[in-house]
Amino acid sequence: MSLYQRLRPFYQRPPEERIRIMQAELAAPLDALRRAIDELSRLSADQTASLAEGRFGELIDVLRDSMARLDTLVAEGIDRCEVARAVGGLSDQALRMYRHDLLTPLNNLRGVALLARRFSNVNLPAHLARIIGDLDSASCDVLDVIDALTSSQERDG
Repeated sequence: MSLYQRLRPFYQRPPEERIRIMQAELAAPLDALRRAIDELSRLSADQTASLAEGRFGELIDVLRDSMARLDTLVAEGIDRCEVARAVGGLSDQALRMYRHDLLTPLNNLRGVALLARRFSNVNLPAHLARIIGDLDSASCDVLDVIDALTSSQERDG
């Protein structure tokens, strides 16, 4: 059973509860994203010179900035619920806005991961291919959690 399939039944719960579940479920994939970004950041310039036409450092900057924004937004989830509770609960519109806010930095992370996946065709060393695979896998897990708990449209697995 996929992460999405495991979490999708919780979509029927109240929005505030789904936000709390989302925060708990995002802990592991966000940690995996951070680890992958840290590992990529530690690569030397000579290890990455052939990647992204020598602009690999710029991709790392995008990853770091997007990760920081995603971390901030996830942390704000409970605050958004508290504010919403004061005015009668988290509305569907507020949940859609929060989803959009989360997806923006996540899509940046996923875009870099997909771009980095293309580098795999350049005979990457095994450790670099593994890091890129970890980045891609973790970003997919984050998307699964967000989709399962905030998307009104159900998707296939």
